[in-house]
Amino acid sequence: MGFHEFGNIETRSHTDRKDGAQREYVSFRDLLSFLRRNMILLGAFTAAGTVLGGIYVLSAQSTYLATTRLVMDPEQGRIVSQDTSTGAVIIEAAEIASQVEIVKSEAIAQDVIRQLDLTEDPEIINSRSWQSRVRGALTSVLGFFSGGEDEDAAPSSDEELMRRTMGGFLSRVSVRRVGQSYVLEIGYMSSDPQKAARTANALAEAYIRNGMDDRANAAKRGATWLESRLIEVGHKAREAAMAAEEFRNRNDITAMGNSSSLDQQQLSEVSSQMLAARAATSAEMAKLTTLQRLIGGGATDGAVDEAFNNPQIQKLRDDMRAAQTKLEGLKGRYSEGNPAVTAAEADIVRLQASIDGELRRLEAVYKSNLEEARTREHLAEEQFKAATQRGADKNIARVELAEIESRANTYRRLYEGILQQFVGTMQTQSFPLGKARIVTAATAPFGRIWPKPSIILPFSMMLGFAGGMLVTILRAGLDRRTSSSEILQRELGITSLGHVPLYDAHANNRRMDMPTTLLPLRSILDTPYSRFSEALRSVKNSLDSIIPANGSVVIGITSVGSGEGKTTIATNLAQLYQNEGQSILLIDADFVGARLSRLAASAAADFGMETIELSDVDEHAAFAQGAALSGSRVYRQVAFSPREKDHHPEAENGETGASALPLLTIERTREAAPPHQRYGHLSALKEAIARLRRQYKVIIVDMSGFEDSADTRAICTYLDGIVLVLGNSNKMTIERLADALTTFGKSRIALLGVIANRSRLPRWNPTHNRGTGR
Repeated sequence: MGFHEFGNIETRSHTDRKDGAQREYVSFRDLLSFLRRNMILLGAFTAAGTVLGGIYVLSAQSTYLATTRLVMDPEQGRIVSQDTSTGAVIIEAAEIASQVEIVKSEAIAQDVIRQLDLTEDPEIINSRSWQSRVRGALTSVLGFFSGGEDEDAAPSSDEELMRRTMGGFLSRVSVRRVGQSYVLEIGYMSSDPQKAARTANALAEAYIRNGMDDRANAAKRGATWLESRLIEVGHKAREAAMAAEEFRNRNDITAMGNSSSLDQQQLSEVSSQMLAARAATSAEMAKLTTLQRLIGGGATDGAVDEAFNNPQIQKLRDDMRAAQTKLEGLKGRYSEGNPAVTAAEADIVRLQASIDGELRRLEAVYKSNLEEARTREHLAEEQFKAATQRGADKNIARVELAEIESRANTYRRLYEGILQQFVGTMQTQSFPLGKARIVTAATAPFGRIWPKPSIILPFSMMLGFAGGMLVTILRAGLDRRTSSSEILQRELGITSLGHVPLYDAHANNRRMDMPTTLLPLRSILDTPYSRFSEALRSVKNSLDSIIPANGSVVIGITSVGSGEGKTTIATNLAQLYQNEGQSILLIDADFVGARLSRLAASAAADFGMETIELSDVDEHAAFAQGAALSGSRVYRQVAFSPREKDHHPEAENGETGASALPLLTIERTREAAPPHQRYGHLSALKEAIARLRRQYKVIIVDMSGFEDSADTRAICTYLDGIVLVLGNSNKMTIERLADALTTFGKSRIALLGVIANRSRLPRWNPTHNRGTGR
């Protein structure tokens, strides 16, 4: 059982509950359930959208699109799209896009309008986009209040008429590039297919004609300007070339080839010779140093070819190795000082002296070669210094000459480029060609492009479905009713014990001798397997978990207001426990309505109830418990209904009663209270509950609505838990329920859960058929 401080209950919106501890998750099953619950609304919106789309398809005016294709010739744009350095033709997407905008320009539109006389065409004059219509409506309203002119007034001049006609005409023109090709597709929309084809062809022809005229005029103007410019640039190119030659002759600068002079070539050759001489000197120095280290017995960093490849030295070294080998052998056989050993050592000394002599001879040769290399290096350095000194005087002249030659080359290239453009311009002027040609002329289209049922109907259907989804989502988001157990759990933390459907007297073979309003009080007896009874049994199963094994429990049944069916729920729950063999007591604590007490006074036997006295509690409880333990039937003259006889065979054998449900009425409670106390019934009820809980396993207390009676809020503190009955959860909001619960103040009361009474359950519930006895 969960305890709630009702004074601290507060409601919050969904946006205030999006923290980590209260994060909500939506599963695929939740989505399917949401769609199933709102299937009718979604279907209605979808059908409405489809119907509106069909009405639009049938009533909208048909529109036809005729297209003509023309191809742009890239060779015709060579003059304006040619790279001057490489001669490659450059036609990019920007140029194609420019041509698209030219086709849709006002100049082309004006030419076609005048050619086809479209200024009086009502289709074009009356065609306006929705933006212009809205703008015109706003302008009309503002003009009405300000006294200005209306936009739809008749045009005052031919120019204004032409501009209005062009606005409607261009709104029907479409131009696009076909893929990445040079093909442009020009289209025109009209309600007349023949007029659409005629206008599309006229647009293409006007574009080609306009291009040819522009090229001819441009070529004429360009030829005049190029001719004067060609004469001016040619004169400057000649002057620059003559100035370069005169400066070169004056400073004695002789050119070798196209890039170097004679002085530069000689300096380069002398520099190469000097570097070669320095390299030879370094090589001879390295050889001599290596040989000297070898003679001195030091380690050599490099090899001396003459020393190691000399046959005489090689022979002497071979003899030296043979003599050393022989000496080692003699030392192994003879002692020191033996004549043979002495002779061998003398041969080794003689051979070493011969080797040293050969090396000294090579050293002399290397020294001579080194001196010769140094001499050549000195001569090369002197020649390099002399050449450098001669070229230093001409460096400034060369710099100035390079500047003069650069100016001459620039004028020469400029002259050649202008000459080439002049020749091309003269050819274009003599025979102008258009930049495009028609490849496919427009013909009258067979099918309309608008309205298309294949597009409008699915779109209207999806639009209707989206509108239905929006309405259902808004309704679900703004729904603050308590009909959903998820909302109760999320908003107030209250558990739902179940939903009890509306009692259907006609579907349950009602008794003709009893008022319809009293039949739900004995639904458990009359229709034990109806949807109403099965729902109550489900609620009872939820409450069974709180009944202790070796103790008793007191459960209060209450509601927010009156007329919500709490007495029906309490009576049928008590009868359920009674018919399952539980020791049960029903207490009427509704001191405002006292429906059960009045019913017991008039027809207790008809509803399977028996009033008890507080003085007879011990005897009655013991009798009931003994009967429950022994399994015997207790008959107290309770009449069976015709429907009950189908489920109780003993009624056919003459037994006319069933086990009676003990009921403590309000009168018995008031009798136990002191007569001088106006509200003594509360203390008497408290003492009675404390006394009765020792005798009965389950005690169900039927109380008034706590909005109408302060007694209920006091009685709830005597109980182990209360069950809240909501008679019409579709009208009860979270805010109203929270405000009603806060009337309990700081009382700590065990709210076991909420029962949604008079709910509408699905008609396919399998328990419904069992309630009919079939």
